[in-house]
Amino acid sequence: MVDEQAGASGERVPVRTTFFGTSSIHVTDGESSIMTDGFFSRPSLLRVRFGKCAPDQERISDALAEGGIGELDALFVAHSHLDHAMDSPEVARRTGATLYGSESTLNVGRGWDLGEDTMTLMADGDEFTIGAFRVRVFEGEHSPGDYAPGVIAEPLTPPCSAKDYRTGGCFSFHVTHPDGSILIHPSANYVAHQFDGLDVDTLYLGVGGLGSQSTDFQDSYWRHVVEATDPDLIIPVHWDNFGRSLRKPLRPLPFFIDNFTKTRKLLQDKTANTVTEVRFQGTFETIEPLAG
Repeated sequence: MVDEQAGASGERVPVRTTFFGTSSIHVTDGESSIMTDGFFSRPSLLRVRFGKCAPDQERISDALAEGGIGELDALFVAHSHLDHAMDSPEVARRTGATLYGSESTLNVGRGWDLGEDTMTLMADGDEFTIGAFRVRVFEGEHSPGDYAPGVIAEPLTPPCSAKDYRTGGCFSFHVTHPDGSILIHPSANYVAHQFDGLDVDTLYLGVGGLGSQSTDFQDSYWRHVVEATDPDLIIPVHWDNFGRSLRKPLRPLPFFIDNFTKTRKLLQDKTANTVTEVRFQGTFETIEPLAG
């Protein structure tokens, strides 16, 4: 697949990433195009808590158009909760992407009538080559207080309860390219020493719920994810209220779910007097995360 923005000259395009809220991130080098999660519907938190949810076709169309996404080569799903997996089968269908996920995520795809030949089961340690990208899969732990633990054991067809979207396995993705490397770590939890020695230039760091955890947990998380990978750039993800439309500015999760003020202070304190930069990427903002 050739990105239209590569231009007619065929000149090499630097790796670019576009952020869509939560942990939905588009990564492209102008030739190959991958995405994580692809969650665009963002039903209200009241509906998530008390009602039934289904992919919102109009919001999916709007987000893909606003983000300039026509085709994808691969769609990697971090875990099978609603705010990661619900829209992924429809996004994969529209873009022609192969859907990569746990058996639970594949059951979300089956419930949306995706063909088996368009889905690939992934597990800890798997590596996939997508053009010049290589994606290594790490299985870890969901952030404390998992809303819907367990697995999705059979095809799941929406509309259904948010609790029907069970975790099914929680993954991070190390994306390497000749230009550098990106670690996408959506959930604010850790496996001790899992990332020791991993070469990372840019870290998309899950911080959802982190402000509500103990200082000991925060310190351990930082040590085993951030210090272990020593990134030049940290981009916090999954901090925003995923029940708010992408047509509106991103806002933090409500205080009764997370303490974002403490999270922001933690990021500031931990990176003070270091060379590591922290920046928040805006909705539909495209950056060059490996440009130094």
